[in-house]
Amino acid sequence: MPTSDAYHRMYLQQTLALATKSNGLTGINPLVGALVVKEGRVVGQGFHRKIGEAHAEIVALAEAGQQARDADLYVNLEPCCTHGHTPPCVDAIVAAGIRRVFVVENDPNPAVNGKSVRALRNHKIDVRRLPVPETNVNLWYRKYITTGIPYVTLKIALTENMRISGFKGRYVTSEPSRRYVHALRSQAGAVLIGINTVLTDDPYLTDRLVGRRNPARIIIDPHLRIPSNAHVLIPGARRIVMTSSDGDRKRIDELNELGVESILMEGEDYATNDLLRRIGKLKFGSILIEGGGQTFKRFLAEETYDDLYAFVAPVSVDNGIELTLVEKFFDGEKPEKIGEDTLYYVHRYN
Repeated sequence: MPTSDAYHRMYLQQTLALATKSNGLTGINPLVGALVVKEGRVVGQGFHRKIGEAHAEIVALAEAGQQARDADLYVNLEPCCTHGHTPPCVDAIVAAGIRRVFVVENDPNPAVNGKSVRALRNHKIDVRRLPVPETNVNLWYRKYITTGIPYVTLKIALTENMRISGFKGRYVTSEPSRRYVHALRSQAGAVLIGINTVLTDDPYLTDRLVGRRNPARIIIDPHLRIPSNAHVLIPGARRIVMTSSDGDRKRIDELNELGVESILMEGEDYATNDLLRRIGKLKFGSILIEGGGQTFKRFLAEETYDDLYAFVAPVSVDNGIELTLVEKFFDGEKPEKIGEDTLYYVHRYN
């Protein structure tokens, strides 16, 4: 049978494709796909579908059944060795009689990192790590599990002359761009906006154009100005208001009765690092920032974002909020056409 690295990487690439099927559905758990291969044939496969449910390795081993004995297991992330919502995958791998394990990368979780590899080797199972291209499916997880800070994505829709408001109609971008944004929402743990965006646009912050999964909604509202009938407070996902600890207790109680969580912050002006630390404690591994102008400017100025999606519509307006800080990100970036709009994607560490 073929034993080259290219042969094994072919299967590992398939595990990455499986892993992405549950993008946004695993909570703070990583995206993982697994294959059981015996004599050149896939006899079991699976991916981690949802937090609390079976891990990818367990699903693949169950499908393989007795054929797992003396087979190879391919998985994009080091199997777990800890008790969480489910038992350790390492124990199941050993019990199934797997001969070799191939992984793309170690689990960066300090409770796991390298420990599972050593445990498997102690049971005479050969373990090999083979990095493959495009292994960024768990970029957000690597940040969150090592820092407790969620991965931050900025989504900005603006005109050619850098305005995020002042245009006619509710939207400046085309429907294909909005569908793209809804897909981004469905993959994020939560969407965050400031109170001015609520009062001006009254957005829903759902993924209704793709119908996959509605993220939690977080509103920065120091003075509790949010109306009880705001669209973002409609049930269907977690709703969280970050407000001043000196705020109106009666109003906080009213929101709590609606099922809205309140996170009390010191003062009225919140540094983005403080916001992110509190959000991380709520078990959100990633957040999508959708406005408004002051919120965008704060995250850009304090450099507390990880990546940026800028949707530029082919229009210009004379008035509106200008976001001049975005201009520098366009240099050297290859744009993508989304409907009538131009999308610039920038990773801050590039």
